[in-house]
Amino acid sequence: METPSPLNRCAVVLCYVAAGFLAAGTWRDYVANPNPVGQPFQRYSLTRLTTMLSHAPTTLITANTRIEINLSQRQLILYQNDMVQAEFPVAIGQDDWQTPLGDFAVRDMRVDPVWRHPITKEAVQSGPTNPLGSRWIGFATDGDYHIGIHGTNQEDSIGEAVSHGCVRMFDHDIQSLYSRVTVGTPIIVKP
Repeated sequence: METPSPLNRCAVVLCYVAAGFLAAGTWRDYVANPNPVGQPFQRYSLTRLTTMLSHAPTTLITANTRIEINLSQRQLILYQNDMVQAEFPVAIGQDDWQTPLGDFAVRDMRVDPVWRHPITKEAVQSGPTNPLGSRWIGFATDGDYHIGIHGTNQEDSIGEAVSHGCVRMFDHDIQSLYSRVTVGTPIIVKP
């Protein structure tokens, strides 16, 4: 007998859970407001089920996802189930502020992040002058200094070693990547 794949098993479990929520919600609505025989099923009782299940597919979408950053090739590759889903050109840390090598995980994700200059500590709010662009995916810290993957307002820097250790991407690329990962997604940085 052939064993079903993990994805198929997850789908079956999700279907059973959805059916359970539907049955429980319908029963609760029936007990609170019993419908006279012959009246059609009320659609409003499905609204709660839709809200409860709206986040479930995210775990399936991001399951077995990882990011690999190849510093020498200045490239970020997104994998899912060991298959390449997307490749993006990046900028990396300069000589005195190198991007750290090793195995990491997404620790922090932000939309329209505030940037704080690593030396002067001056804060720059989100917008066209913010060097982080529209998204931040943090994966490492060095004391008070945070390292992550982010957009940039200096698109001509992509492909260069110019950052303070972070990985810069075109803003439309970081938006695409941001929607495909979650906190905990593994990140591997290679030389």
